[in-house]
Amino acid sequence: MRRFMISTLSSRRPAYHRHVNGGYAFYGSPARVSDRAVPPQDDGRKVAWLMNMQKRPRFMSTKTNPPHTNVSSNEKDAIEIKVISREHVKPCSPTPENLRYYKLSFFDQIEAPIYHPFMFFYQGHNNNNKKSTEDVILERSNHLKQSLSETLTRMHPFAGKLASELHVDCNDIGVYYVETRVDDQLNNLLKEPDNKFLKRLIPIVDSVPNQPLVGCYVSMVQVNFFNCGGVSITIQHNHKFADARSTMIFMNTWAAIARRDTNQVYPNFVSSSMFPQNPKLAFSPLWYLTISSAYIKHGKSSTTRFVFNALALKELKAKASKHQPVSRVVAVLALLWKCATIESTQSKPSLLHMPVDIRQQFSPLLPDYSIGNIKSGAVARFDPSASNLDVASMASQIKNAISDSKSESFEELKGVNGHVKFVESLRNSMEMFSDFKTEYHLTSSLCNSGSKEADFGWGKPVWFCTGNHLNEDVPLFTNRAFLVDSCSGDGIEAWVTLEKQVMDGVKCNAELLSYASVNPSPL
Repeated sequence: MRRFMISTLSSRRPAYHRHVNGGYAFYGSPARVSDRAVPPQDDGRKVAWLMNMQKRPRFMSTKTNPPHTNVSSNEKDAIEIKVISREHVKPCSPTPENLRYYKLSFFDQIEAPIYHPFMFFYQGHNNNNKKSTEDVILERSNHLKQSLSETLTRMHPFAGKLASELHVDCNDIGVYYVETRVDDQLNNLLKEPDNKFLKRLIPIVDSVPNQPLVGCYVSMVQVNFFNCGGVSITIQHNHKFADARSTMIFMNTWAAIARRDTNQVYPNFVSSSMFPQNPKLAFSPLWYLTISSAYIKHGKSSTTRFVFNALALKELKAKASKHQPVSRVVAVLALLWKCATIESTQSKPSLLHMPVDIRQQFSPLLPDYSIGNIKSGAVARFDPSASNLDVASMASQIKNAISDSKSESFEELKGVNGHVKFVESLRNSMEMFSDFKTEYHLTSSLCNSGSKEADFGWGKPVWFCTGNHLNEDVPLFTNRAFLVDSCSGDGIEAWVTLEKQVMDGVKCNAELLSYASVNPSPL
């Protein structure tokens, strides 16, 4: 007998949430709003302040996106999102006892226990089948839960909880699963995407008070049904266990099972054994806090979505390839980096950091569907005294940094002594990122990751976006750019977060606007 639901979870009072390192972390009661202290300017005190922030209790409210009682001047704020159910979707068959204890790798160990939400949007049904919208919603709801239950049998750690800083308890508690009804048409959202409204489509739950890591769900899902039958699925995994690539693997596995695809994907969990953990690598070590304090900024941020179509990308790529051929992703990052540098300070050095998937850098190659945080980092540097502030030069810097990262010998990272080489690379990173006189830009790309392939049987998503950049009301932020495939599949959407004053200038940059549109409709 299939088992994929348990009793509805009880409601609790809403909590306030804040943005940490580009993801979502959560903390206690309304009284703690005043705890958002301004970080000290002194470098040593700043590290201590960040340590204290890490230790604070963080929990998430089961009152996911409470409906607004007062109509705001912004009409989207007044749209009711009603929570229909909160439940746990469990594996349809129990996890074997010998797989109950999943050790994190040393790659996983150094990641913060934050969530990165990814959002998939699907159009409503057509009337050819003569089904009512309510019947379609009920059918889709059951279909999603049952197929997720089957998926978790194949990917059992996703149905567990983080039991310590070193392992996941694969206890089959299930994915925390929220279902809502949105009192609006999906097309109204897609005509003019609104960051504050999108934030309301993200699941939030309670964690263990005073223990920000222990007891956190590995996976959370919120399914939002619109009046037209359209649906948005927000999925987020704890970064302590999975990187963005792992999330895409999970989502596409779930979708393939849902549509009964004969070409099934079987995820691999080799990372845990190939890169054995080391208990001496404690959670949030000093090196991490030192780095974080350098690139976390305090003030008013602004997030803008820039969309590059296929023709613009072709022209931009040609311009950026003046010195050497570069990819469209590198070309976009170079242009954004240049524009941000112009608007902030041209006399200050800046670093651009980009994670690099290293699954294909080992011999033998790791399976494409390997789960975990399996990535390195590429760092490009702009020095105004030695570099030219132009797209081609900055694109070459980025490409060279990526090539250098991939040319490293990752074989030394495997086995029981792999952490030695790893710690050495961390020390090098600390030295590079500990300069408070340098501007930092963190970037990521999910282009060509399969985000448009998650078809649950009613078509591919009409839009995909990230929820990483939606906390503009929080006075802590990082300079970030997150790239994804556009809804057309041949373009790129760049979600960019900068200081508001800097962003105001970037949005008016003539060179950028000659290639990109600002927040156009995905329709």
